[in-house]
Amino acid sequence: MEITDTIKKIETMSVDEARKWLAGQEEGEFILLDVRQPEEYRSGHLPGAEFIPLPELLERMKELDPAKPVLIYCRRGNRSRSAAALLSSEEFVRVYSLEGGIMAWEGQVAMGDYRKGMFLLEGRETAEELISLAWALEEGSRAFYEKASELTSDQEAKDVFNTLTEAEARHKTNILEAYGFITGKSDMVDSVNRETLRGVMEGGVRVEDVTTFLNEQNRTLQDILEVSMQVETNALDLYIKMFREMVNGNVRKVFSTLIEEEKRHLSRLGRLLGSRVA
Repeated sequence: MEITDTIKKIETMSVDEARKWLAGQEEGEFILLDVRQPEEYRSGHLPGAEFIPLPELLERMKELDPAKPVLIYCRRGNRSRSAAALLSSEEFVRVYSLEGGIMAWEGQVAMGDYRKGMFLLEGRETAEELISLAWALEEGSRAFYEKASELTSDQEAKDVFNTLTEAEARHKTNILEAYGFITGKSDMVDSVNRETLRGVMEGGVRVEDVTTFLNEQNRTLQDILEVSMQVETNALDLYIKMFREMVNGNVRKVFSTLIEEEKRHLSRLGRLLGSRVA
């Protein structure tokens, strides 16, 4: 029995249970909490995870909503148990520790500091500005997948990339409709051009930088798929963080839909990659 269990029984989730649990939660209605150290978080974290190192948790737990269920993880599960015991003693309603931590996750993780990509939000506080930003990021990803399709001769991969290209274009249309609903305007392209966001992808990187990397000699389909999955994972991470920054209900609905779509994109890319490396 773990030391923390002798004081208070800590509920745990296996990785499989956690995946199912997360898939069934509505965005904004739960907390995924990383309690490792900053250098550990930068090296790889679960998309959208809140970040409070365990030594800071007692002072910063007021940043968390005790009414929301919390799933906590660390490297192997020891620190997350301690964190779960702390939160449980402070009347958080439902607290779980991830068994085995991120070492057991065996899935795609996002990279970089907690604020990675968030520079895109600086100075954009209105619903109009956030929607314009989302439109520009979707356009960047559309251009990336269009380019990725040209870089492979694998027909199934081409079909997947073409489908994702169409999906990003559809997202732009949905975002434009939301923009019109909120602002009464029908065109945001001039605003996007003024903010020099063209060519920036959902993960906050530039299309040309990624395609330059992919165009280097000896890049394989596996390389392209792995980069695509990393882009999607960082995009998912950024959109979840952007969702938290928003107050306008209509904007939150748009981003909630985008988050679910990014999850589906990531899953489809993962299945294709699995079939090519099996």
